Amino acid sequence: MERLSRRTLMTAMAGAGVVLGTAGRAFAFSEDIPTVRTLALHDNACGATASHKELVAEVERVLGDQYTEAEKRRVIATMTCPICGCPLSGFF
Repeated sequence: MERLSRRTLMTAMAGAGVVLGTAGRAFAFSEDIPTVRTLALHDNACGATASHKELVAEVERVLGDQYTEAEKRRVIATMTCPICGCPLSGFF
């Protein structure tokens, strides 16, 4: 087996860098817009409707009477479910 010279190795690495640099965007990940069916499957899988309503009720209980209803809605509108990441704004 022949040893690879440093010059050959550096030339090959430079060539690989050029190829990778001109390859364009990576296609490993792509943005997907969920369909209604996908959203329904996700909702059924994580039981979101029940757990999200419980989270909203807990936030309202914690905030208590110190805040107006509008302030509570603003707080809840900024929150997401810690399990699935869905926004809680639609459940109050």
